[in-house]
Amino acid sequence: MQTIRAEEGWPDHRPASVSQSPLPAALSEKLLRCFTPRQLAYIVRVLTPEELSVVRDAADALIIARIKRMNDRRLRRFDELVPASPNEHRTYHSLQLQWLHDEEYLLGTRLGRRPHARELIADFIIHRNGARFRAYFAMKYPTKVMRWTGPGAGAKGTVC
Repeated sequence: MQTIRAEEGWPDHRPASVSQSPLPAALSEKLLRCFTPRQLAYIVRVLTPEELSVVRDAADALIIARIKRMNDRRLRRFDELVPASPNEHRTYHSLQLQWLHDEEYLLGTRLGRRPHARELIADFIIHRNGARFRAYFAMKYPTKVMRWTGPGAGAKGTVC
């Protein structure tokens, strides 16, 4: 159990998993400020240092960790959610492109080289990255999504 400084409400020392990780010091500090010790322990247990290295907003780490642990049934809950307006659609696509670049980087770190297009597609399908991105967007921006009610609504598969 960690001791908490009453004046700050945070651990008086870093968890070993954070202080010994190859994360940039700035991200480690942000993670320590954003999360309780319990949340932080969950994040570093679920996400690899490589995955944490592509997290741009430290507050997203908990969302990403939760999504990583989701099973198919929970991920399917997000299948019918789409951006609520054209402006949100632009935000969605911008973030989706960044997500894809991050996934390419992560696959490249696992392979030790730049991945080929077929490897990217296979990895995208195997790890359900489309569903995971929809879940990320909906969890991060719940007011920017709505349930799809157009043709094919309720059908299995991806919407965007």
